[in-house]
Amino acid sequence: MENKESQKIEIIMKDYEILKTYSTSTSPGIRYNLISIALATIGIVFSGTMIAVTNGKFSDLVAKIVSILWFVFVPAFCIAILYVWLGEEQRMMRIGEYCKGLESTINEKLGEKVLNWETFKRDKSIKYPEVLIIALFLGLSFGFSLAGLYLIKVHFIMTFIIDLVVHLVIAWGTCIFVRRKIIAIEELK
Repeated sequence: MENKESQKIEIIMKDYEILKTYSTSTSPGIRYNLISIALATIGIVFSGTMIAVTNGKFSDLVAKIVSILWFVFVPAFCIAILYVWLGEEQRMMRIGEYCKGLESTINEKLGEKVLNWETFKRDKSIKYPEVLIIALFLGLSFGFSLAGLYLIKVHFIMTFIIDLVVHLVIAWGTCIFVRRKIIAIEELK
């Protein structure tokens, strides 16, 4: 019986090691690479359009292309990247909760507190980077859509209000998503 218990603990520890390695090295790299690629793409779009503007040959066709890029592509891209990033964040939270459960199982089987990283991390968690990333992508989306609207030369006040309402709805939906899918996992402890 003793041998079977030690085999169970060994299997649980192997599972814990794999998930711990993934959550501390692989997944953060995925999330940061995603943000880096997104910001680089937005920078390329912005640089390309600025080159077109400063070239001096800013025709109506170029203005329409730039305004469509800024009004449609960049905001849609920002929102898509934000939700892909939030999905990765949600995956990390699920892995963390599962590892926390494995920690308590191992600690219970051994009769002492041997593993405690996930519990410690949950108690000392830092939330501001996540909030800043959400604000960054929502802000980029809103800013570029306003710039695109300005270039289209439509009635700016009315379209500004509509754009603001659309982005507030997206921000509200994002808050609901974060509360239900990410923060709710933390509160299960």
